[in-house]
Amino acid sequence: MDHSVPIDVRKQQILKAVVADYTRTGVPVGSQALAMHLATWSSATIRNELATLSEIGYLIQPHTSAGRVPSDLGYRYYVDFLMEEEAVPAAVRRQLEPFFAALPATLEGVLEIAATALAVVTDAVSLVTAPGALGARVKHLDLVSLEPVQALLVLVLEGNVVRQHTIALSVATDQASLSALAQALNTELPGLDARAIDSMEAPAGVRGALRRETLAAIVRFMRSVDAQQDTLILHDGVRNLLHQPEFGDVDLLRHVIEVVEEQRMLAALIAQVDRDSGVQIMIGRENNLAELSRCSLVLTTYRAGPERRGTIGILGSTRMPYGHVAPRVRDVAARVGHALERVLS
Repeated sequence: MDHSVPIDVRKQQILKAVVADYTRTGVPVGSQALAMHLATWSSATIRNELATLSEIGYLIQPHTSAGRVPSDLGYRYYVDFLMEEEAVPAAVRRQLEPFFAALPATLEGVLEIAATALAVVTDAVSLVTAPGALGARVKHLDLVSLEPVQALLVLVLEGNVVRQHTIALSVATDQASLSALAQALNTELPGLDARAIDSMEAPAGVRGALRRETLAAIVRFMRSVDAQQDTLILHDGVRNLLHQPEFGDVDLLRHVIEVVEEQRMLAALIAQVDRDSGVQIMIGRENNLAELSRCSLVLTTYRAGPERRGTIGILGSTRMPYGHVAPRVRDVAARVGHALERVLS
């Protein structure tokens, strides 16, 4: 909800200048420093406006004798009304090209590359989720005898995701029987998801029992893959925090790392994203996590086909160059969407 108070053009320009200066230096901004950039007004006029912006909650004065820094509300006003997005520079586009020129042929491989690329061009922690609407579908399977009553199921899913799982058999079964069953299933299962496989029937008798056990194991396994994929969140760039002055606060850094490493907390944050609203910026306490009260998230949706969507974005200090970061997040989102369309088709 927008709680921002409308302000006149002069206050807007001063707020914008404070955000720009503080983003660049990390040092509270005083009236004399602003007067050098805003020659239209005197230091006294700027000082009075800074005081007013502080009174209405857009600026904070950390210490009595210090300059001002933007509050969460000030950043929100800036992002909503004053921010000018910078087109992604040609140098940054060239920096991204090698990442997406020769991508892996797997879902997770593409997501890992996307996370690394975004961390590099934003100097922040990147976050990428798997396409949530995508259900696992069989591409190929193998059955390997481990013991007479135990077999290894090797599933290759669409997107070239490979998973292995040990299954128990009710009767002793040799490799020849397992290979024959795998050959038969490879003519029936490709392209099917867990629900479709679960509805398949098996004949009576010993051979039917082996088929039923194998299909049941495949269904259980694929459903577990679906559940994991819905919460799969890859990240990169935690090291980028180390050279930002805010994260010299060891407690803050520790809290942020804990959140990044905790899939459940990240999933809850990302679930707040409206998938139809473009790039969304969550500033400071807007994310409702005390551990990230001094951080912001810039998130958007990527589309890998009409029904497959995931989330990609970054986490960093509230003192980030939002006008630079937002277009870069959008650019990488488009690239990863195109890449996954090829992998998942």
